[in-house]
Amino acid sequence: MKIAILGGTGNIGKGFALRWGQKHEIIIGSRDLEKAEAVAVEYNEVLEKYGHVASITGTDNRTAAEKADIVVVAIRYSQLGPVMEMIRPFIENKIIISVVVPMEKNMCYISPGAKHLTVPIESKEFNSEYFCFSMPESGSAAQEIQKMLPENAELVAAFHTVPAKKLANLEIELDYDIGVCGNSMYSKEIVFDLVKDISNMRPLDVGPLETAAMVEALTPLLINVAARNEMKDVSLKFV
Repeated sequence: MKIAILGGTGNIGKGFALRWGQKHEIIIGSRDLEKAEAVAVEYNEVLEKYGHVASITGTDNRTAAEKADIVVVAIRYSQLGPVMEMIRPFIENKIIISVVVPMEKNMCYISPGAKHLTVPIESKEFNSEYFCFSMPESGSAAQEIQKMLPENAELVAAFHTVPAKKLANLEIELDYDIGVCGNSMYSKEIVFDLVKDISNMRPLDVGPLETAAMVEALTPLLINVAARNEMKDVSLKFV
């Protein structure tokens, strides 16, 4: 398959490119064309060292979305509106995978429309930075994206709990479970297969797209647990 990774020059994008680039054609999308082209060369060279002849190219986000069969949205929540508006004409009949998480550092609100609560982190007792899930009015980033899609595009929310550094480290086998949310079993099953393409990862069906808020909120939870308990790059396994 041709998989576009919008935000593919970032940490999580690198991991997806290196893992899926062993089996699929990868198109790195970025706001910066030259950066996308440069990291594509880098990713190909990394996979070559591991004995894989990869097909990874770099381009702008719009072109990446236009060329791909599957579009992975791996950008910051604050960039969501402009990027989705730009790619909307080019993603009809395609599967869109959202890994977007609306979270804030040192600030928090739980209810849609509520004012931010500033969380003090200066005290020694706190001893770490703090992230909070900032629920959008729609309930989740995935539900926000759903409103921006053409009717014939199918959206799946997944991969929110994968630690980016470990995903990009091909020396590590990732023994994680991945929650998958969506309203179409056809598109979810394709994402299940993409999860399985990463050795030892297991896809789990969480439910319809409305459940994405619960999964997205796990990202700041995992970051906070790791920071406050002297752990690194934690994830989830259901046993």
